[in-house]
Amino acid sequence: MARKTIISLLLALTISILTISLYLRGHLEKPEYFAYDIQAKLLRSGIAADSTVKVVLVDEAAVKSLADIAGRWPWPRAIWADLLEFLQMGGARAVLFDVLFTERTATDDVNDKALIDATMASRNVYHSMMIVREKPETEAGADAGLNRPMPAGFVGRFALLNVSGALPMKAGAENNDYSLPIAGLAEASKGMAVVEFKPDSDSGHRRTQPLREYQGKCFPVLGLAPFTDGTTPITLRKNSIIINDRSIPVDDNGNCIINMYGLDKVDTYSLSGVFASLQKIRQGEVENLLVNPEVFRDSIVFIGASAVGTADLKAIPLAPSAPGVLLHAFLATNYLKNDFMRPPDRRFTVVSIIVGAFLTAWLVLFSKRFIIRAVFPMALLALFAGYGLYSFASNRLVEVVPFLFATVSTSFFSFGYLTFTEAAEKRRVSHLFTQYVSKDVLDEVLHNYTEYLKSSAGQKVEITVLFSDIRGFTTMSETAPPEKIVEMLNIHFSVMADIILRHNGTIDKYIGDAIMAFWGAPVRMEEHAEQAVLAAIDMLE
Repeated sequence: MARKTIISLLLALTISILTISLYLRGHLEKPEYFAYDIQAKLLRSGIAADSTVKVVLVDEAAVKSLADIAGRWPWPRAIWADLLEFLQMGGARAVLFDVLFTERTATDDVNDKALIDATMASRNVYHSMMIVREKPETEAGADAGLNRPMPAGFVGRFALLNVSGALPMKAGAENNDYSLPIAGLAEASKGMAVVEFKPDSDSGHRRTQPLREYQGKCFPVLGLAPFTDGTTPITLRKNSIIINDRSIPVDDNGNCIINMYGLDKVDTYSLSGVFASLQKIRQGEVENLLVNPEVFRDSIVFIGASAVGTADLKAIPLAPSAPGVLLHAFLATNYLKNDFMRPPDRRFTVVSIIVGAFLTAWLVLFSKRFIIRAVFPMALLALFAGYGLYSFASNRLVEVVPFLFATVSTSFFSFGYLTFTEAAEKRRVSHLFTQYVSKDVLDEVLHNYTEYLKSSAGQKVEITVLFSDIRGFTTMSETAPPEKIVEMLNIHFSVMADIILRHNGTIDKYIGDAIMAFWGAPVRMEEHAEQAVLAAIDMLE
């Protein structure tokens, strides 16, 4: 028992240390992302985004229908001016472009001006910018293009100024580059927002930094831009970012997990339908419109692309290829519904690893019944998976892969240990008793073999002993040929032994023509004397 206790503790401790090491080094990230995606598909696919959040997409139909007018992608910027005109008719609350206009059209300033004028006229348009960290091309990092100061006027108008606290950020991860809209477009915009998303290690997109910092100034990502301006009170804490009355949970890197919504649960409109409706309105036809501008009244409208040629398709938990603009729309819905996912607690994960390993090792190694040994690890995993799903549904993310790895590994090595130790001990017991006891007795001995191994050291018990021999055997052996004597003894012993074993006796030895057997050991029984007498009667008969 002491030896097995030490083995179980060493095994659980080894697996715990190994699993925690793999976890902290990030080697379990990709399996965890896979588990997260499964939970998102199970629990988030049927949830609808906020009804005030709309998405207008440049889809394949739009690219095809506008090919004769706008040509190949990217389109002339006057096209977007027409879209803004349509959304202004509907009375949209905010229009946010997940399309970058960072370079001037080399040959056509008219189109640029049309977009700038439409943006100015709408007074509710948010355009996009990028804040990133680029790797310096020189060892000293002295690239002239990096760490440039932003224009003072741009920072004064669009940076979040009422911010207290500091963003959690790893050393050396500071942003050092940016891209801003063309001249005139920023000045015409109501707000500016960051649109860059960093994928996880498996290339999936599940999280973002709600605020991006550049040289001490913070800017919101597109999904949060409608809810912030320069005066919005923002508090930065270690595990959360508080914007107005919303607390956004973040991890140690300042990332928040984006809660997903069903792809068919988001109000999405094709740009082809919008332009077809705009054309009919301009012609004086306001009936039977493919898209009525009134559907955008008081809505937050995100504009993005889903056509293959637009290069804005991203892998998300609910689909291997989805429009990137949906991530911004999802984040906006998270804010409107206060529907944020709390990141996993790494301390809980470490504790779950230790508990899973030690509990599994103890129950597998010390349970006497095989059914408990086999079923318990699976039941433990099912219980923890159920807890993970419940937590996910409650917007608390629990990491399940480290626990699964620790439990399965401990179970595997525990069974391996039992296979090499218990099997050897059972073979020893079986060899010891198989020639002397019945199958039922042997099964009982093997089932509780650890108790019966003590018999090698001797025990004091009450038993009934039976001695039997053949009357007149000596005279018979003197007159009969040896071959006949051996044949007769073999037949006699076979029949007598069967009777003894049938009555659960234990054959001790054969002495010439005599048999010695006993009852009450190794398996104790209350009726050992009765069974011995019944066996004797059958032997006489």
